Amino acid sequence: MLIPVREPFSLQRTLRFVLGPPLLLNGRRFEPLLDHLVEDEYRRVADISGQPVLYGVKEGRVKNRMALRVRGLAGPDGPAVREKLRGLVERQFSTALDVAPFYALAQRDPALAPLVAQFRGMRIPQSPAIFETLVCAILEQQINLSFAHQVKKALIEACGCHLKFEGRRYHTFPEPAALAIATPAQLRRLQISGPKARYIIGIARTVLDGNLDLEGLRGLDPAAADAKLRAHQGVGPWTAQYVGLRALGHLDSLPATDVGLQKAVQRFYGLRKLPTPRRIEQIARAWAGWRSYATFYFWLTFWEDREWNRRMTDEIRNTRRRTRS
Repeated sequence: MLIPVREPFSLQRTLRFVLGPPLLLNGRRFEPLLDHLVEDEYRRVADISGQPVLYGVKEGRVKNRMALRVRGLAGPDGPAVREKLRGLVERQFSTALDVAPFYALAQRDPALAPLVAQFRGMRIPQSPAIFETLVCAILEQQINLSFAHQVKKALIEACGCHLKFEGRRYHTFPEPAALAIATPAQLRRLQISGPKARYIIGIARTVLDGNLDLEGLRGLDPAAADAKLRAHQGVGPWTAQYVGLRALGHLDSLPATDVGLQKAVQRFYGLRKLPTPRRIEQIARAWAGWRSYATFYFWLTFWEDREWNRRMTDEIRNTRRRTRS
């Protein structure tokens, strides 16, 4: 099936966050966990009507417009499955979103403007499952990317399922039912800390018994969704904002306590010291309405090498000097 996309749009840049995390310090790359690129086709397994479906996405065109070409590769098929798959892909890639207002806003900011030019067409990739994003956000609290990747890999392999297609194995993220029956000791063996293990098991059980309707959060305004998430142990401001940004499609989330965002703002705004969350909030007033996208564009600078970051920092500094003069 073909899904029209509102331009400007770049599938390659949109996928970079999930397909190509920064190089490890020793030069090694992170191996794929759930998101794969095979012969220029993005592939992932998603839960469709209670069944795992492997689907593929490529760029295409329809009536001279950019589109996403989507196909089911393994698992159940049929009109109902294809319709749900269409909705999932439209949401995952924000195909109808008009980013022109964000780009207009960014042009007034000397730090954001060159980043928009570099990453033009990028959408914030939305996770197919809110539960997955919530659990991963808890796992990633206060640990580095490398260790977080290692722990997620262990959890997926121990508690998830998989599909095989053309000789490749595609894993699924564990369902709430799989984690609800786990014990803290079992998760501790995967190098998940005791508190995080208890938080994850508790949330899985709350989802399973119907007391936390994660999908229902999509119908709430961002403040209400944030409050619902933060009512649960293990979910603080950063975690709730990250879920809003990566799974609920909120355009104005600001994880001001995120160290990566703080470091990027310090570098590109030429600040002498690491900005506090309060300082981030002050700077981000200029991004109002699009703080999620500004955050994401700053995050993506860590996906570029040091030389690129040096050149970009110099360019922004020189632009600021010319503006002052």
